[in-house]
Amino acid sequence: QCRLSVVSPLARARARRALSLCPSAWRIESRAMATPELRQIPREEVAKHCSADDCWLIISDRVYDVTDFLSEHPAGRGIIMMHAGKDCTQEFLEVHREDYIAAFAPKAFVGTVAGSGAAPPPPRPPGAGRVDFDSNSVLVLTRDVYAPEHEEFRAKCRAFLKKHVVPQYAKFEMKGMVDASVYAKMAEAGFYLTLSIPKEYGGLGHEDWRYNAIVCEELEDCDCGGFFANLGNDMVLSYFTKSCTPEQRAKWMPMLARGAVIAVAMSEPEVGSDLGKLSCRAERLPDGSGYVVSGRKMWISAGAQAELVVVACVTDPSLGAKGISLLVVEKGMEGYSCAKRFGKLGKHASDTCLLTLQNVRVPTCNLVGEEGKGFVYMMGHLPKERLSIAVGSVAAARRALALATNYVHGRAAFGGVVGSLQSVQMKLAQLRTEVQVCTTFVDRCIAEVSRGQLTTEGAAMAKYHATELSFSVADSCAQLFGGYGYLKNSPIGKLLVDQRVARVYGGSNEVQLEIVAKGLGFQPQCV
Repeated sequence: QCRLSVVSPLARARARRALSLCPSAWRIESRAMATPELRQIPREEVAKHCSADDCWLIISDRVYDVTDFLSEHPAGRGIIMMHAGKDCTQEFLEVHREDYIAAFAPKAFVGTVAGSGAAPPPPRPPGAGRVDFDSNSVLVLTRDVYAPEHEEFRAKCRAFLKKHVVPQYAKFEMKGMVDASVYAKMAEAGFYLTLSIPKEYGGLGHEDWRYNAIVCEELEDCDCGGFFANLGNDMVLSYFTKSCTPEQRAKWMPMLARGAVIAVAMSEPEVGSDLGKLSCRAERLPDGSGYVVSGRKMWISAGAQAELVVVACVTDPSLGAKGISLLVVEKGMEGYSCAKRFGKLGKHASDTCLLTLQNVRVPTCNLVGEEGKGFVYMMGHLPKERLSIAVGSVAAARRALALATNYVHGRAAFGGVVGSLQSVQMKLAQLRTEVQVCTTFVDRCIAEVSRGQLTTEGAAMAKYHATELSFSVADSCAQLFGGYGYLKNSPIGKLLVDQRVARVYGGSNEVQLEIVAKGLGFQPQCV
């Protein structure tokens, strides 16, 4: 063989002409030219790459950088992190062939262990396609709802989540809640509460809700959808910024600006979406100095950690919905407690609680806005809450579609890959179309709310459609993963169970359809 790469351009051209007369020799030379010198890496060097953002493995004396594959691994990132920086040949080959890495992480090969004499990695399966689809590249239409400054904010948010949340997320799921210190760091960085807190109170003062939407999307894209940061950002904070008096803001804003965990307590054991039928009572003290609150609140997210809870209660039972008021209950008030934390099918990083209030004395200065206006305030804030749920759900649908697309492009089966099957291609094409349509509608709603034009009906439509679709897409995509889709820590499996509840909270989807039907002139059936 002659090595064309070490001779002059003229000599190379002559050699090419000569080799053209012998095709077999040309093929041999081409292979020789295409084979690079393998990098020799000491084991001590591999051991240094053992973190979530820099993860190397040794398999059969070949070194792989699987950092970008961590969030794609169908059995969950934790199974890889157990072996980060180590030789996991035996453990890996008990489950997979080595070409599994080449199939799903084709750019992962770094080199060989120094002195091992190992050969290059095995080739990819026949027909294997690209495995770098993400939540944007699965779409057909370019999203135009965000401006460059929003994308800059997105990049910072993603970097924050990857540094402070993703590495600890498995721990948060086991604990059933995110550490309060993470909320504080997130507030300091401008991604929790402070992004919408007015500047005079130490926040960024964003009135543009697109920043809120980006936080929702990035949590889902980073596989941290159980971190319910949008509870504070989109469902509770506005009660303080829009419905409280200046004196109340001066009292509570410093707590919020440092990232205090906050919650809203509407539902009760016997009352879910029908908020006009609340039974939690708040009776005025004879001297008018405050209220005595008694009752129970059910399904309260972040209830175990919350420092401030906006509680919906009845101050005048004779007035029905017009007798509902909102009171801010502070952690440590006598008679207030988290009676029970519930185990859930999904959303494991978010605590969900039963709160009890037994003769809790709440001062009058903790009344949100005016007495008897609680129902009006709740209805006014619900559209943003429901849109927030829709934004997270359609982001989860895009993520599920990307995960499944990458998986079927690499999963060997029937002499090729799963993605070669027409039935799989048709299913993913259908899902892609539905996800695109939903994304476009939700993006329009994001633009509407940023202009202050989002209607109650529009928010209800978005919440209904996005949450129904996200569960359907996750279910269809989990099917394509086969057994891996049913593993507890698989990304697609967690998306599936996490998205099931989105059809329930924020007002069940049946209630959303009633709201939409009212716009057509219908009235709810009365029994």
